[in-house]
Amino acid sequence: MLVVGGLISGAQMGFGQKAAVLKGRVIEKDSGNPISFCTVALVGSSIGSITDQDGFFEIKKMPYETLNIVVSHIAYENLILVYEPNELPDSLIIKLNHAVVELAPFQLEAKGDRKLSRLRSKGMESFLTMVLGDGYKKVDVHLTNDEIIDTKDLTSGSALYSSYYDLNFVNQFLGYSIDYYNFSFYMAKMGKSFYGFPVFTELESESVEVTKLWEANRTLAYNGSIRHFLMSLINDRLAEEGFLARFADNKKGSRASTIRVKTTDKAEANINLIYNEEMKLFELRFDGVIEVFYVGPETKELQTTLSSIKLTGNSALIYPNGELKDPLSIMTFGYFSSQGVYKMLPSNYFPAKK
Repeated sequence: MLVVGGLISGAQMGFGQKAAVLKGRVIEKDSGNPISFCTVALVGSSIGSITDQDGFFEIKKMPYETLNIVVSHIAYENLILVYEPNELPDSLIIKLNHAVVELAPFQLEAKGDRKLSRLRSKGMESFLTMVLGDGYKKVDVHLTNDEIIDTKDLTSGSALYSSYYDLNFVNQFLGYSIDYYNFSFYMAKMGKSFYGFPVFTELESESVEVTKLWEANRTLAYNGSIRHFLMSLINDRLAEEGFLARFADNKKGSRASTIRVKTTDKAEANINLIYNEEMKLFELRFDGVIEVFYVGPETKELQTTLSSIKLTGNSALIYPNGELKDPLSIMTFGYFSSQGVYKMLPSNYFPAKK
């Protein structure tokens, strides 16, 4: 089993609701002096701002249900702010601590270091396969600061999560630079998992052709994804969006029963999808395991391998943009769990309507 992580304790954002404007100021905790050129961004998206010379920032058209904000600066400790829905303040005063820089001692290369280097190289290969997902191409995506990852975390094989890292991926396949804050992972024999707080930045395109290629690749990455599936459930458009779904029968294989979706708690249904007006969320409930295929809406040919999903608890909460409030509320297998950072899109991305 491979559990691809997004955010563990926070939500991303629900687009389609009213937008807000968030203003604030970032200062030093001890002196109160303003911090300029500080990044204030919404986790999981490409929405953010940079503080001016006086430490002020403003984020416009901010989704209403945003819960996680990451504040980062190279000279200061990162800060993750978590808010409940409907409680996000109009103005913030954010105080940062100076970062403590630890210098690694200089070591001469020894014979034993060569073996360690080989182990690290093998561990890094497994790490990138886990994080980037199946089928990634090295020419398209690059982890720019892999040297900061401790070799022990790469080679221990422990089911305990690693130290926290701030990683940066440059994804030329989709046209994003991804800063993955507080990234932690484990690579045990029985399973692999990672989580953190990603923030997306659009890369600058060299030509119109590159821009068109990025948009085509983004549409390709979105189609058939778990988010696409959840959006199709919300809009009651599984068939129209090209999904084939059925409940799995572990004893007798799979029975090809049609999945019916109801948005009321009064009617019995194979899947219960109820909108919570107060929380601005959809609550998804179902029993057992759902098997999912994605076929092209135009060619009607199978475009993904089998995916399976099951709830880890009684229900899963979904924002109107198809993002899970807790990514660990649904366990995914097959195609859904194999995409990784290589095909990861910001939560404010939507494909162009045809």
